[in-house]
Amino acid sequence: MRFFPRNLFKRKRIYADWAATTPLHPRVARAMARARKLWANPSAIHAEGVLARRALEDARTRVARLVGTKPEEVYFLSGGTEANATIIQGVTRTKLEKGVPPAQVHVVTTAIEHSSVIETIRLFAAHGVSVTFVRPGPDGVVRAEDVLAAVTPATVLVSVMLANNEIGTVQPVSKIGAGLRKLGLERPVFHVDASQAPLWLSVDIEGLRADAMTLDAHKMQGPKGVGALVVRRRISWEPLMVGGGQERGKRPTTESIELAAGFAAALEIAQGGRDDRSRLAAGVQNYFFDRIESELPDAVINGSRDKRLPNNINISLPGISDPELAVLFLDKKGIACSTKSSCLKGEEQSYVVAALGGESWRARNTLRLSLAPTATRSDVDTIVGALIKLAASQKLPSSENLP
Repeated sequence: MRFFPRNLFKRKRIYADWAATTPLHPRVARAMARARKLWANPSAIHAEGVLARRALEDARTRVARLVGTKPEEVYFLSGGTEANATIIQGVTRTKLEKGVPPAQVHVVTTAIEHSSVIETIRLFAAHGVSVTFVRPGPDGVVRAEDVLAAVTPATVLVSVMLANNEIGTVQPVSKIGAGLRKLGLERPVFHVDASQAPLWLSVDIEGLRADAMTLDAHKMQGPKGVGALVVRRRISWEPLMVGGGQERGKRPTTESIELAAGFAAALEIAQGGRDDRSRLAAGVQNYFFDRIESELPDAVINGSRDKRLPNNINISLPGISDPELAVLFLDKKGIACSTKSSCLKGEEQSYVVAALGGESWRARNTLRLSLAPTATRSDVDTIVGALIKLAASQKLPSSENLP
C-alpha cells in the first residue's frame, strides 16, 4: 500500500506546522529503541518486570529533575489532552464529592485556552459549576491582575496556559502564581498547560509558581501518545479513571517503557538547548514579521510581536474566501501550515483570534505558521513569496484553480 503520493517529497518542502506536531528527534528514536527491549510489565515482580520498572522510574526521575520537582509528583499518561482533563476533573470533582453544591464551586480560566481545557471546564459549567473566562488584551496576553481579580473564596482551580497554541503568546503565569500564593494554604490549585513551551521556555514548575503542569511529548520532538502531568503533593485530586494501581493509583493502565523513555529524552533535548534555539528562531521570526509588514500591509499579525514563542507566526489575510483552500494553495507551493489549532474541526473561525477583537473576517482568515528551529531567512523568503501570490489571488473559488 502506498501511503504518500509518488512525487510528494521529491522537492524540498518547508514544514511550518510545529505547533501541531514535531518530527521525532533521532536521539529520542534511539532512546526508544533501547527501551523497546524492556518489554515486560513494570508491575510484575519477576526479573524482567523489575528491569522494566527501573527504566520507567529512571525516566520519571529525569523528568522530575528537569521540571524541578520530585519523581513521585510526575505522572505519565497519553498526552496533553488527557493531562488537562485529568487535573481539571480531578480537582473539581474532589470538591464536589465533598458535598459542596456546584453553584458554590468556581473555576477561573482564559478565553484562549486549548480546547481540551475549555471543553472540560464547560462540562462542569453545564452542571452548575461557576466559571469565569478571562479575556486577553488585543495583544493576546491576559493581564495577571484580571485573572487574580476573578478569584473568589469559592475558586478551586485556576488554569492558564504558558504559551498559546495558535498565536504563540506567552502568558504571565509566574505573576499569576505568585499572586495566588499570597492567598495562603487555602488558595485555589494553579494549573499551567505548558504543552507548547519546552522547546523555547523553561518549564521549571517552581519558577512558574504552579501547582500542576501539563506536558506533551510530540510537541517537543518526542513520540505521540505520551505526556506528563506534574502535580505537587499538597494537591488533592481524584483520578480520571479507575481500575488499577499504576502511576500511584492515578492513571490505571500498563505503562509503556518505550514511550516514557522517549518523553524523558525529548524533554532533556528540548530544555537543554532552548536558549540558543530561541535566540536563533527569534531572529528569523523578526525578519518574517518585517517582511509581512512591508510587503503585505493589509495582513494583520495576531498577537504580540514580543511576548510570543519565537517560531510562531499567525496572520489574518483579508479577501480569502476559504482559509483551508489557502492552506492547500501553500501546500502546493511546498509549504505545510494550518489555519488554527489542529484539534479544532468544523469550526468556521478561530475562537482565539476572535477573542482579540477586530473585524469579523480576521478570525476566519487566519494562517498559523510555526517554524522549525532550523528555519532560515531563505525559508521565510519562500513563504512570504507564496503569501504574496495568495493575497494577489484574493479568493480561491475551488481546489481546481490551485496552481
